[in-house]
Amino acid sequence: MSAVSFDRVLGRADLLLFSVSAILTIDTLASAASMGVSWFTWWAITMVAFFVPYGLMTAELGAAWPGEGGLYVWVREALGPRWGSLAAWFYWINNAYWIPSVYLVFAGTFETIFLGTKSTWQEAAIAIALTWLTVLVGVVRLRVSKWLPNLGAVVKVAIFLGLGALGIAAVVSGRPAANDFSLGRFVPSWTDSLAFLPVLLYNTLGFELMSSAGEEMRDPQRDVPRVILLSGLAISVVYVLGALGILLAVPLADLSIVTGTWDALAVLGKPWGAAGDTLVLLLGIGFLYACVANIVTWSLGVNRVAAAAAAEGVLPAALGRLHPRFKTPYVAFAAMGAIATALLVGNALLSRSQANVFWMTFKLSGICFLISYLLVFPAFLILRDRRPDTPRPYRMPGGRPAAVAATVVCWVFVAGSCLLFFKPSSASENAAGEATLLAVETLATLVAGLLLIPRRTRPGSEAH
Repeated sequence: MSAVSFDRVLGRADLLLFSVSAILTIDTLASAASMGVSWFTWWAITMVAFFVPYGLMTAELGAAWPGEGGLYVWVREALGPRWGSLAAWFYWINNAYWIPSVYLVFAGTFETIFLGTKSTWQEAAIAIALTWLTVLVGVVRLRVSKWLPNLGAVVKVAIFLGLGALGIAAVVSGRPAANDFSLGRFVPSWTDSLAFLPVLLYNTLGFELMSSAGEEMRDPQRDVPRVILLSGLAISVVYVLGALGILLAVPLADLSIVTGTWDALAVLGKPWGAAGDTLVLLLGIGFLYACVANIVTWSLGVNRVAAAAAAEGVLPAALGRLHPRFKTPYVAFAAMGAIATALLVGNALLSRSQANVFWMTFKLSGICFLISYLLVFPAFLILRDRRPDTPRPYRMPGGRPAAVAATVVCWVFVAGSCLLFFKPSSASENAAGEATLLAVETLATLVAGLLLIPRRTRPGSEAH
């Protein structure tokens, strides 16, 4: 893709909003809150041990290798084109798997707010329509499509802040909290909450996504480190307020991982009469928009990663085809839409529980997503050792000891989360069967990726 001249349309404000829109994954907020009050302790641990070092490493990589393709470029430079292609493959395919879970959350919430009826096929139809709307938005120029995630970031922050403010206001006005907030509840437990622990890690990832459009940034070497710092600070606080609002409003026993965010808003708005109902409705509509913004944001990034890899001959060439007018990877978007549609139709035919469908598709997406990071973190350390002379406008502080410690800790966090995705939740219908299905699907995705990697790569794809 380096031979293509891209318009540099992404300024610092765009990158800040893009990162916030990517990392504030509103569809999994209720799943994370399902850990209970101990979520706050797990969140603090994850912030210190994972989120901060991950952000610092990503800032260094994004500033030193700002080309189009993001994490594919970093892994390729460190480990070679075939490992880079695997990272790009898992990063891309995870989004196609993730789309059904997010748009099923949208459909379930939309039915609750506006329709009053629930139907598996109705939900599938809504999700499929949104899938292809996402494809159409992704194909137009980034100068135009960037505004959807930009607005999405503002809407998401408003919803998270709204949840927190309404929850705190309810408690101050005398309404008892829906869950026990005694000190003992904050102690991390090794029980059912572990099934949701990977969701917490998942909710911190996405700093590297903006680097997938490195050649469409105005000044990536200056802006990327600053954006990661600013967005990281905002995200760490906003997530706390969102989870707090849900746990103050909805008892864990009644918390739906599909409609939990809307349920919390509805409960918190009741005491405020008509004004509360209006505010909650607006926040509910904002929630629906935020679901779409989630998918569009990630689709804009991961399809560029796949296209960059395809352009260098390490993924099928079709994925690298750019729209002649808009210079966007339209074939990659269309392929993503086709895979998501197939999954939605298949789930509608086979599923009995919307919550179970959401959880299984999310877990498959999550594992594929995390696998790509198992390659990114070693790439950081290898590039530190093998490419010390590459200019680094930003360098993670602490020298080699800090770099080694950060790499090891982050890699262990990701590997452990991959394994925990196989732990069934308490609501699981068939624990052994679901774990086996998840393993087979993950293995099939790996095999498909290996089969799709061309036997010969182009000379330009070699690390240099």
